Amino acid sequence: MAQPDKQLPQPGQLQQPGRRRRPRKGDEKEAAIVQTAWRLLSQQSLSTITIDQLASGAGISRPTFYFYFDSREAVIRALAAQVAEELRQQAKPAPPPGGTAEEVIRQGVQSYLDRWRKQGPILRAMVPLYEADPKLREFWDTISEEFIGELAASIEAQRQAGRSKPAPPSSSNLAHALAAMMWRAGYELSLDRPWTKDSEAMVQTLTTIQLRAIFG
Repeated sequence: MAQPDKQLPQPGQLQQPGRRRRPRKGDEKEAAIVQTAWRLLSQQSLSTITIDQLASGAGISRPTFYFYFDSREAVIRALAAQVAEELRQQAKPAPPPGGTAEEVIRQGVQSYLDRWRKQGPILRAMVPLYEADPKLREFWDTISEEFIGELAASIEAQRQAGRSKPAPPSSSNLAHALAAMMWRAGYELSLDRPWTKDSEAMVQTLTTIQLRAIFG
């Protein structure tokens, strides 16, 4: 876990390695490359995607592609930055007015899994890149630590108010365990197409597990 005084880069501040230049607002060619990568990832594995496919899908030549990115992996990093920010926001929906703890948790679970269902291909493609790319790993660790930190703070607030089970485990350790559970569940469900009744049952299961882990 990152130390409290470590200044980690924020998602919008981290320049993805492999980008030839910083993106310009409204840059249609770069956006077309990234969107082509998204489309291809929904149809084939990352290892089979070629530079020629990315260039052709964006309506540009191979030499022009290299003006924007230096590799296929660099395109995936750019797409990861976009998806990560959306995932962060999706995991923190506004609680329903007057909603119970169960309703709040259920909404968060549903929103999180919906994002995995829609963007599973790119999120799964991040796994091998995470292991091989230190910069991308730092980026995703920043996202993860922020999410886990917010969850831990919420659990601790419930404990301090006497509304949930006391430690052990610590709020931080419980948050890490719940986050790992959610990530794996999202990964598995992203392979399940279309969204099925079993997927809906998983929402209920994950909601129940979180309720019992936090509130008893």
